[in-house]
Amino acid sequence: MNYLCLTVDTTGIVFANTVSTSADCTTYLVSSVDQTLPTLHDIFNMPISTDMLQMWELGFGLPVLCYLVAWGYGTVINMFSRNH
Repeated sequence: MNYLCLTVDTTGIVFANTVSTSADCTTYLVSSVDQTLPTLHDIFNMPISTDMLQMWELGFGLPVLCYLVAWGYGTVINMFSRNH
């Protein structure tokens, strides 16, 4: 397993080196677990087509479904109204 070793020089510049063991790094050590966090590039990637379909169904289908259910309840409630 490779580790990312960060070294800061006297001017404040950070250098990154890849080391094979954690004992080889004498400064800041980033393990491979930390490298699996999403980056800015991962956040703005185009989503998978199935995810896009689910987002569209949620954004369009859910409001339409809620409207139809509310309309059905309103129709049943209005049947018992004195005005009809």
